[in-house]
Amino acid sequence: MRWRMGAIVNERKRQLRIPRGVVLPFGYRITVKQLSDVEMDKRDKDADGIWDAETKTIYLRKGLPVTRRRYILAHELGHAWLDWQHRYMDDGKAST
Repeated sequence: MRWRMGAIVNERKRQLRIPRGVVLPFGYRITVKQLSDVEMDKRDKDADGIWDAETKTIYLRKGLPVTRRRYILAHELGHAWLDWQHRYMDDGKAST
């Protein structure tokens, strides 16, 4: 039972890892970088996550619990999705 419990804990840790990148179904490649508090504060001291459309990069504050970082990652992926729609679906023009 002891070995099995260790395997369960290791699997749980693997599931909670933050990926280094994400490829959305249409081939839009996104880099994910986790920054220290000092690095993140240089970008925006009030933000825990940032979507940079120019570099297609999501920045996350590394000091946060992994569950919070995963939540922020999902939020920033929403911004990336909207950016893709704006750039490639409506040629940069908002449509109604």
